[in-house]
Amino acid sequence: MIREIRDEELVMGAVGRKHAMLNELGPDAPGERTPYAAYVRNEELHTLQDLVSDSPAEPAFLVNAQVMELYFGLVVHELRTAQVELRADDLTRTLATLRRAAAHLRALSGMWDSLAWLTPADLLPVLRGLAERHGKDSALQSWMYRRLVFLLGLKTRDDLTPFDATPTRQHQLRAALSEPSLYDDVLAYLARRGHPVPDEQRDFAEPYVPDAAVVEVWREVYEKPRGDLFALGEALADVAEQFTNWKYRHLMSVRRTFGDRAAYHGEPGVTWLSPTLDELPFPEFWTARAAVG
Repeated sequence: MIREIRDEELVMGAVGRKHAMLNELGPDAPGERTPYAAYVRNEELHTLQDLVSDSPAEPAFLVNAQVMELYFGLVVHELRTAQVELRADDLTRTLATLRRAAAHLRALSGMWDSLAWLTPADLLPVLRGLAERHGKDSALQSWMYRRLVFLLGLKTRDDLTPFDATPTRQHQLRAALSEPSLYDDVLAYLARRGHPVPDEQRDFAEPYVPDAAVVEVWREVYEKPRGDLFALGEALADVAEQFTNWKYRHLMSVRRTFGDRAAYHGEPGVTWLSPTLDELPFPEFWTARAAVG
């Protein structure tokens, strides 16, 4: 006979998911961690999902957001490593690092597949829960994502506004805004290789302004597609393409889940995100392709 499920059992089941969702076995006993658990810190990882709603979609939404944050940090690490290697004129290591970064970004973009089924009915309870518990939420408040964007050379001071309530992070991001981007280091490397890249000092916190002389450098590199500078260009293309793919998948996820309702800075989500697809890293690199041949 099928047991009748009481209303309070349903409620308790939903509430219980908030803390036992991914940690059904409980914490490790003292001194009983395996080497794997000690290294990966999986006990802590499986206790970091504090749900704010009873939506059955929230576990997937939250876990994907957390994993994306880890990937943002991983790509930042790789791009900063590439900067150090470029400054040491070690192009071989730089190319390997950029290929890793592109692979990470490809995996990051693929994570949207895990949320492709998300609908407004799935997400809206989560957004209401976020507002009730944590106040207004926006993905623009991911400081690690913003650090990644700055490293790719896409900079405006307005990007610091979402961090007004967190002065420490805002100070760190303000410092990052004023540092050379990966592309700045690429241009400096090209100049050391004897290419006529303008060497004038500029304020790195200001948006980068494309230069016709740099377009010509990349055109010459691609006129004869061989050699290490061509390989550098293709590695940069992979990074830029995979990053843009992630942004496109983000836009489509927004379209599917809450459409053009108010979201980012109070502006409609799709309207605000759509122009960001035109913000390509390494601008002259793309312009030069139309001049090849």
